[in-house]
Amino acid sequence: NYVAWCLKANGGTTSSNTDGDITSTVQVNSDAGFSIVKWASSNYSQTIGHGLDSQPDFIIAKELDTTREWFVWHSELGNNFYLHLDTNDVYKEPNSGRLEVSGSDKFICGTDGTNQIAYVFKNVDGFSNFGSYRGTGSSTDTPIIETGFEPAFVIIKVVNGNTGNWNIYDNKRNLTNPRTKYLLANSSNAENSSSADNVNFLSNGFQLGPTTDANLNVTNNLYIYAAFAADPDTEAPTVANSFSTVTYS
Repeated sequence: NYVAWCLKANGGTTSSNTDGDITSTVQVNSDAGFSIVKWASSNYSQTIGHGLDSQPDFIIAKELDTTREWFVWHSELGNNFYLHLDTNDVYKEPNSGRLEVSGSDKFICGTDGTNQIAYVFKNVDGFSNFGSYRGTGSSTDTPIIETGFEPAFVIIKVVNGNTGNWNIYDNKRNLTNPRTKYLLANSSNAENSSSADNVNFLSNGFQLGPTTDANLNVTNNLYIYAAFAADPDTEAPTVANSFSTVTYS
């Protein structure tokens, strides 16, 4: 059994971007707030244009020619910290240009002389949301996170206090609440299912299940998340809500 989470960029059509010090190759889906960026760097301080129309909220970057970690930047941490997608480490500091945004149209990825790829995201109302919450440490009073839509995919990571996994939940492996099946971005382990590590997808966000697990809900620990809805099309209605009948007086 396999699972895949797919985002359409620009149908394979790329363009050159000169917003940064380095000319990058970008493939952009503005409606979904998503771009794929490829470039070759020559020093640690050069900026790279990402092609989106405003500052991103979430960046995943990887060197292509060397064995290195997957670097992650999240707007809730700012430019002082970064994470590794393939480890359970807490955030790293200081950033020192390792991965940070530079204005609204570009970012810095501090590696030297290699080909690199980045997946860049920004908040889009009704489709994507990148934020944070504080753990309550209570299994009966778990955090409720408002995203503005019902999620189809959520990934959560603790960033301080405890080391912790990148827990991934979706609405295809669990069709209904609670979403107990999760995978770990930082591990090659098989899918797990746990009553202590589950979430519930709500019409306007998600809520952690009854848990005090370190990956999800330790008192006052900071957790970041990335959440996506199923359909990014905000212009045309989906079949499910394309017609309705309303009664009124």
